[in-house]
Amino acid sequence: MSITKRHIPTMELLGEYLTFCPTPRQVAHFDADMGTLNPTILRDSIKEAKATKDLTGISHAEQRMIIHRIYTRKVKEFSALYPVVFAVENALRSKLADFLAVHFNRMDWWVLIRDAVRLGYTHTHFVNGNISGKPATQDFIKQAFFAMDKVLNVQQMARRIMGQDRTDEFYYCLTLGELARLMETDWTRIRPMFRDDATLGFKLDLTAFQTTLVLLRDARNELYHSNPIKNRPQVFQASERILNALDFHLGDYDCDLRDTSYTRIAAAVIRVDRHFLPAR
Repeated sequence: MSITKRHIPTMELLGEYLTFCPTPRQVAHFDADMGTLNPTILRDSIKEAKATKDLTGISHAEQRMIIHRIYTRKVKEFSALYPVVFAVENALRSKLADFLAVHFNRMDWWVLIRDAVRLGYTHTHFVNGNISGKPATQDFIKQAFFAMDKVLNVQQMARRIMGQDRTDEFYYCLTLGELARLMETDWTRIRPMFRDDATLGFKLDLTAFQTTLVLLRDARNELYHSNPIKNRPQVFQASERILNALDFHLGDYDCDLRDTSYTRIAAAVIRVDRHFLPAR
């Protein structure tokens, strides 16, 4: 598919939206939009602008500005989910590290898996269904071997888990999906890491956990691949359920994020005529 062809849907939307025939320079501006901005968010922004804005009497330049303001708002909306998903992901990694450290009576229980994988053993090496003398399901051990093998095959991550005096490094090398699967393979043992159902007011069983984590995993992947998220309320609610079960109040955290200011890094490049974006 050529670059021109991929822009055809956006060009058609622009044709329906604009109330004027753009000049060559204005065409160059819109070409820059299509060639630089996220295509899905841009198209959604044009659709929203077309549906909600009465362009009667609106200047040509302002019509493009409207699209850019909507686009920027949409980017800010889905970007705002990042600290929420980060909170869930970090909480799960940290809580699981401490929870399993207590169960296995050592924080670095996973080093035994690491060394076994490096020696060429498989999960069947732990034939008694235990790690460090403590019980674990065979599925848990199998998943730990699978995840460890993947980590060791990525040089940058492998360096993080090598050596002595390791603690929680392994957990932070896992994808959210791998972390969830590790928990699911020994769910009965892992479930007490969360508050009980009576306290929560809802049933956090394996099915509920899996459904919630799939939703969060998919949202995380969309965020990290610059794709817009259509179901933001559902992602927020799923995050709230998991964090609430870990005694983390998402509402207060969200308020803190809203009220917290930080020092922005000042841009050093002066805008010149060739800078078509953002619209001004």
